[in-house]
Amino acid sequence: MQDDGNVRWYRSVAAAFGQPPDVAPSQPPTAEDCLFLNVWTPDVDGRLPVMVWIHGGGNVNGWSFEPNYRGAELAARGVVVVSIQYRLGVFGFLAHPALSAESPAGSSGNYGVLDQIQALRWVNRHIHHFGGNRGKVTLFGESAGAGNIAYLLLSPLADGLFHRAIAQSGGWPAEQRRTLADNEAQGEAFLAVAGVEGIAALRGMPAGALLKMAAAHFIREYDDPPVDGWLLPAPPAELLARRAFKPRPVIFGVNANEGLLDLVDPKQAQWREALAEAPDAAALQGLLGDRPLRERLDALHTAAMFDCPSRILADGFAAVAPTYYYRFDRVRPGGQRIGAYHGAEIPYVFNTHDPWLPTGAADRALTERMLGYWLRFAATGDPNGDGALLWPRWSAQESQALLLDEELRTERLNRALCSLLKGI
Repeated sequence: MQDDGNVRWYRSVAAAFGQPPDVAPSQPPTAEDCLFLNVWTPDVDGRLPVMVWIHGGGNVNGWSFEPNYRGAELAARGVVVVSIQYRLGVFGFLAHPALSAESPAGSSGNYGVLDQIQALRWVNRHIHHFGGNRGKVTLFGESAGAGNIAYLLLSPLADGLFHRAIAQSGGWPAEQRRTLADNEAQGEAFLAVAGVEGIAALRGMPAGALLKMAAAHFIREYDDPPVDGWLLPAPPAELLARRAFKPRPVIFGVNANEGLLDLVDPKQAQWREALAEAPDAAALQGLLGDRPLRERLDALHTAAMFDCPSRILADGFAAVAPTYYYRFDRVRPGGQRIGAYHGAEIPYVFNTHDPWLPTGAADRALTERMLGYWLRFAATGDPNGDGALLWPRWSAQESQALLLDEELRTERLNRALCSLLKGI
């Protein structure tokens, strides 16, 4: 159950390239009976690495079979690809004391992530029938999918169900501290303002009516699972500091312009507000003040929401496991207005470039390079090999990242902006 948010996203990207809205995928039928998965395999008799895709969409939108997520091209190169669906929005993340009381673990508001864990259990039990090796399972996902992967990396409930992970543009869980009590209070407020008397009445509503009611009244900053002492034993920052998680090889990364697509009509007031909130406004002005307004605001959004928290996660995991970091910089021909936008890397990872996207020889070459890194990582936990440019390990001291562009290179990333944003 969801609205057409992901369809609107596709249409925004299409418009930026001068394409009509009807090139975007249509909204598929929705239903509460949604917990399905898809499998692509090149060899049912194999013992191949498995790659499990968790889709994005803010944990309120998205579906596992969007055109860019179809795994045939990846599978043809020697892996089993699985994409999974999970409950979204109010159906997947509503917490309430009455719901917690029903749970043997005394928790609620994490159903969407529990769906993902259940899908991984299915993979663990059944993927050998599709030629997959259940001892080589790699999670990969983008945006909300990447954020959920961060929670799965830190949750003891997912231990033993996967062995490495790639989180594309989803670092904010590093700063999640919302408790179960906080989320339960939000759930109680939702029922009160919507005029619903209890969970039983909510369950008795048609799903479409509940979806509309939630759109009007269940408005939160983000649908994250709560820190409940069960799925999340403690805030992620604390778990990272204590190294209280299972070490696994990981890749984290961001796109260069995560917020540019949505900055249609920026205002100077937004920049003034950012300066007012900054612990050192003069330093922030010195770092970004000479850029055009859209670029300044995009740099702030990309850093605050994606890059800086992803680096926190990378620092924490690098202390105990092989960790790699990338920045996706590729701007397609004609796409300068939206740059390397949020989600731009996905067609390169799956080799599913929409026919309406300008895709030239440089894009095809970058696709091959990225496929190589992703596939080698899924097979071995190390993206390097086959004569590719060496991707150095990340550490808090070195901060070296692979820059994915027409010409691949590595770079030591500057931490200055992230240091300035700590107080915002």
